[in-house]
Amino acid sequence: MKKSIFTLIICISAIQIFGQSENLSMGPGYSNDIYYSIENGPVQEVPRNNWDIAFYTPKFSAGVMINEGNGVTLYTYPAGDTAAWASVDTAGMASWQPVYNSPALWEDGAFNVNATGHPDYGWGTYNMATHNLTGDSIYVIQLANGTFKKLWIVGKQSLANIYTIRYADLDGTDDMTEIIEVEPYESKRFYYYSLASNEELDREPASESWDILFTKYIDLTEDNEGNWVPYLVTGATSNVDIGANEFYPVSDDFNSWGEMPFDSAKNVIGYDWKSFDMGTFSWEISDSTAFFVQNYSGDVYKLVFESWEGSTTGNFVINKSLVSLASVDELDTETGKFMAYPNPANSFVNIFVSEDISYESLTIMNLSGQIVHQSDVSQTELRNGYKIDLNGFAKGLYIIQLNGNNIQSNQKLLIR
Repeated sequence: MKKSIFTLIICISAIQIFGQSENLSMGPGYSNDIYYSIENGPVQEVPRNNWDIAFYTPKFSAGVMINEGNGVTLYTYPAGDTAAWASVDTAGMASWQPVYNSPALWEDGAFNVNATGHPDYGWGTYNMATHNLTGDSIYVIQLANGTFKKLWIVGKQSLANIYTIRYADLDGTDDMTEIIEVEPYESKRFYYYSLASNEELDREPASESWDILFTKYIDLTEDNEGNWVPYLVTGATSNVDIGANEFYPVSDDFNSWGEMPFDSAKNVIGYDWKSFDMGTFSWEISDSTAFFVQNYSGDVYKLVFESWEGSTTGNFVINKSLVSLASVDELDTETGKFMAYPNPANSFVNIFVSEDISYESLTIMNLSGQIVHQSDVSQTELRNGYKIDLNGFAKGLYIIQLNGNNIQSNQKLLIR
């Protein structure tokens, strides 16, 4: 049992708990994307300029996005469907309206903007019999280097998770057809492709290893006339199904994240917690703003932006703290569970055991393994709720351990 307790302590001690400030950098010009775990910190940093389009990886998804954060722009060809491939004409292109990735949903990329609903997914149509999609639209895409290409997503074999794309220069030269096998990368959110270098790219960490992506993307911003218009911004986007909410104005010690439901839209944190002061010619962080993020484990973290230097360095500082643990954890227990309530706790905690199990002692340890509380307990006391006075305990994460005859149950306790 001593070995299991030690493993638990090591595991939990990796969590950043109270007011942990962290220096991050996207590099000059915000040139890099940072995949970030709210629990563990930076997971992967990658250049943003090495891809043009990306495919959402689930088999039964038609999501395809563009690298708008690197200046890639997409237009739906208005003068014909795929039958017009050989005769694409960009006369009058100045009046074409570009299409953008959804600022709220990862799966709705720029290629999906014209979707009218199942079975029409924008770039193509779903076949109920084969489950495949057939491309029915032509696009003109402007790459970050300023060159234009025509592009046709020919189709997708859904069960095999294989896309076929065709692209060429506007005059028809350098006509390329590529088969892109996405299945090996289904553990990632997207699989990437560079039209500039004709190259497939695996540039993401595993899907559930990160919570936030610090990046550049198109979102809606308010212009001088009060109209909402697409604009390139730099900020924080949440991973798929990561919940987040925002509170303003709040005091520094505000932790009541449950007063507002979590929203899984990718731009809940977004970009507008900062603004540029033309008087000082510097970036300012919005005062009294706090975000709360719930990760895939169910733990809730508070996130506060402390500074933002801008594109010269790409440096910024965040402050994060663990404010709520997920449900009861049971580790290395042969039988039996117990509940600690409230958790997180302030001045006291009650220990309840609902099952007919005879524990004999209760121990609370800090993350260094030091025993900070120990008492004998009875089955009756635990069934009725055994109250422990926490006055005098330092804020932090602890381990509650109940011991009986060949039985041991462990649970985390957060005191704040």
